Amino acid sequence: MIESFITVLALGFLSGFFLSIPVAGPISIVITSNALKGNRRFAIRTAIGASIIEFFYVFIAIFGIAMLYSTYKNFIPFILIGGSAFLIFIAYKIFHTKLELDNIGNKSTIRKIKDSGGMRTGLILNLTNPSLFLGWLTSSFIIFSFASTIGLNVGGLDLIVKDNVKVIEQMSDNKINDMPIVNKSVEPVTDEEQENKSNYKIFLSLIYAFAVSVGSFTWFFYFVKFIIHYRFKVSVKILNRLIQGLGVILAGIGVYLIYQGIIMLI
Repeated sequence: MIESFITVLALGFLSGFFLSIPVAGPISIVITSNALKGNRRFAIRTAIGASIIEFFYVFIAIFGIAMLYSTYKNFIPFILIGGSAFLIFIAYKIFHTKLELDNIGNKSTIRKIKDSGGMRTGLILNLTNPSLFLGWLTSSFIIFSFASTIGLNVGGLDLIVKDNVKVIEQMSDNKINDMPIVNKSVEPVTDEEQENKSNYKIFLSLIYAFAVSVGSFTWFFYFVKFIIHYRFKVSVKILNRLIQGLGVILAGIGVYLIYQGIIMLI
């Protein structure tokens, strides 16, 4: 049990950390743009809000998505449209933000205002992102399958995620690429042993989800520090261009997701 606990904890942290690196998603863009503006608190609080929702999404993806997906998928188009409208609103604010700090190279100019909505922004952006469900189901499936093939003990979470994938594939046209899972010999167990194993799998699922959220927040925390430190070496004009560019990309993502939501309703 200790072996599977440590394995799941490490896999969760590494997954959360490295899968958060691409600066392409809405959360990454919002955090990056605010870090470029020097809004350290806002960026960090956005990361906290996003990681809280990520914790619940990852846990549901492993333990319970099969039961919820049949109901949840009916609301996906509306969630896409509503969340995308919020994205476009955030993009508008980002695009029209203009830095006018003559002494931007001075670390004392890091802004500490307008940071009250950071956590709310992170919560809403991830809460209205349906792709997190299937995204974490797919990534967890690949991670646990690979871990199982190389002999790591993940406490049976690989089998749970594989069953979830099969259920989701039956409910939709999405096909998730399969990876072999090592067959383990099954021995008869008593009802009490079965219950203990089930409780332990729930515990491992919570540990994995927690480790993912911590890993994700850890990446963004140091990413924000890195950007704020090196932004002093860039001119205000270039920073404004970068921020406006991120705003345009974010708006583009919002428009695309609204289009996808409308297509799903037709």
